[in-house]
Amino acid sequence: MRDRLPSRIILVRHGRSSFNDQGRYQGSSDEAILTAKGLETAQQVGDYLSKTAIDAVYTSPLLRAKQTTQEILKAMTDRRLKPITVSQELREIDLSVWEGLTYEYVRQQQQDSYACWQQRPHKFKLQTTDGEHFPVNDLYQRAQKFWAQQLPHYAGKTVLIISHGGTNHALISTALGFSPKHHHSLQQSNCGVSVLEFSGYGVQLVQLNQTTAIREILPKLKAGKQGLRLLLLPEESLTSTDCKQLAHRLSSIDLNFGLAAAAGQKWLSPLLQQHPQATRFGAENADFLPDWQQTLVASLDTEQGLMTGVAIAPTTAIQTLLIQTLGGRPYESTKISLKPGHLSVIHYPNNHRPVVQAINI
Repeated sequence: MRDRLPSRIILVRHGRSSFNDQGRYQGSSDEAILTAKGLETAQQVGDYLSKTAIDAVYTSPLLRAKQTTQEILKAMTDRRLKPITVSQELREIDLSVWEGLTYEYVRQQQQDSYACWQQRPHKFKLQTTDGEHFPVNDLYQRAQKFWAQQLPHYAGKTVLIISHGGTNHALISTALGFSPKHHHSLQQSNCGVSVLEFSGYGVQLVQLNQTTAIREILPKLKAGKQGLRLLLLPEESLTSTDCKQLAHRLSSIDLNFGLAAAAGQKWLSPLLQQHPQATRFGAENADFLPDWQQTLVASLDTEQGLMTGVAIAPTTAIQTLLIQTLGGRPYESTKISLKPGHLSVIHYPNNHRPVVQAINI
């Protein structure tokens, strides 16, 4: 079992839809279609994946996902015929009576139910014609069923899955062994790309919500432009070239601070060269990240807006912080694979649980 080649699973959320533009809950309804922006970004993802050999394609049965699939495959230079399977398990979460309602209406008119959806998703329930159901729990059961039925067929293969934000979240979480309790802890942007690798040694999340393919410097903030946005950079194998490239990439981002222990201090200057106003902090030991993260979050002024900073830290410390934010335990940190010179992002919105926006961008 442990000698088999890893399976590589590429997950893509559908492009921006008409309901996204209107601020409406979509769920398993099938009224939404891709906007012009949604079609364009799907094509950009196809360009991004054009050099990747895809062995099979799975898609949700909902129109917005099937449209995204068509645009991605049209844009790929590898035009060899790929088996395309429409899977009912990949449809979006069933939000029944919420479907078609605006986010604002639900926040204002169904405050208790909305609070449960945000804070206790595993206990969130809605009424249907068949009685009460638990949408998030049902979604996670479907994700587990999908993995059990389909994954054994693709040892050593690369599979592309085009689905939905909630569905992809459930697929990633169930693959890593996380419960529905931690739903909402990771972000899936429209046309964001995530990658899981399965092998006899277990599963690793090797990329989360890559949006550089659609010309985003960092994933857009889902929970509002406030709170703390922490950019995490592994200090091992970091080079001056990495720092120069990242400095150029982040030149238009308003960086407020940089943080590193002794081993990473030398990289702050080249990394922040285009942000002379950024405050630079030094930490006394390599295990500074948990304490500094808690201090920064606790000191936030809710009226201040967004504060963004870069923390250069040991790989193991970043893995631990990421896995705990996703709902795992420190000893599971190796389920996340970090690449040298790549950023990971956590957003700490005011009055909201932290969200892992991206890994390895």
